[in-house]
Amino acid sequence: MDAALGLCTVGGAMFAVGASKDPVSKVVVLPDAAFGILMAVGGVLVAAGAVAFVLSLLIDRIEQAVSQVAYGDLDSKYLCTQARPSDLAGLHALYTRYFGDDVPDIEVMRTWVAKCGSAFTIVQRVVGDSGLPTRQELVGSFKLLPLTAKGVRAIDLGQATGSTFRSEHISGGRSRPAGYYVGDVVATTRFARGVVMAQLNAALSPAVRGAVTVYARPLTRDGLRVMTKHGFAQVSDGRSAPQIGLACKLQVGTESESVVIHRAARHRLAPVSEKLGAIRS
Repeated sequence: MDAALGLCTVGGAMFAVGASKDPVSKVVVLPDAAFGILMAVGGVLVAAGAVAFVLSLLIDRIEQAVSQVAYGDLDSKYLCTQARPSDLAGLHALYTRYFGDDVPDIEVMRTWVAKCGSAFTIVQRVVGDSGLPTRQELVGSFKLLPLTAKGVRAIDLGQATGSTFRSEHISGGRSRPAGYYVGDVVATTRFARGVVMAQLNAALSPAVRGAVTVYARPLTRDGLRVMTKHGFAQVSDGRSAPQIGLACKLQVGTESESVVIHRAARHRLAPVSEKLGAIRS
């Protein structure tokens, strides 16, 4: 969509210059044919940008429809936002339900959000009961923490975990993070799982450009298998194969390796709950 708007902007500018022969001729001398060419090229670019803009909107709608059919959720709408302080109590309850005691406490979560507004992404299902106002139901989330050099050093030395990072371990502002930590990936329905993973992939794409270390911790056998397959190593020595419950890391330096991170990030994705029938799609 940004490219489409850029085409329209450039094309419009070229068309305007071509259509302003008299004023432009007072500043720079150009052959008459040049003005005609500028108008023609500008018009083509504007038209191409408009077509690209419309196509981008249509593609988004088509992808959404296909995803909803594939995941069996034709009627629901989903909202993906960054968690605010007011969301943290419900988010903490969701994490506790799936991960037990191995979750950060609410006050720690607050310090992360205060330092990095995108620390937690939440997925909410918009529910509309007949005759009642719509309500939003929390159905998924993940955390992606940008780490400072102190944060990377703390996890490398075993002084911090994904649940105990302090404020100084979280990178804020415009400084480039020294590393990233992915965790607490959870979804309560099949469709929410797809939405969560799509959002996590989108969040990781810009994060792993260039050389950077991504940290994660396998908590399931499937996560252990994925992280072993793609070359994660234990933080403790940088060589040993991953083990459940132990912090691991992967150095990413190329675009192809970023795909590995996208797949490996699923290590902490909780399965669809069979006990949550009331909110299943």
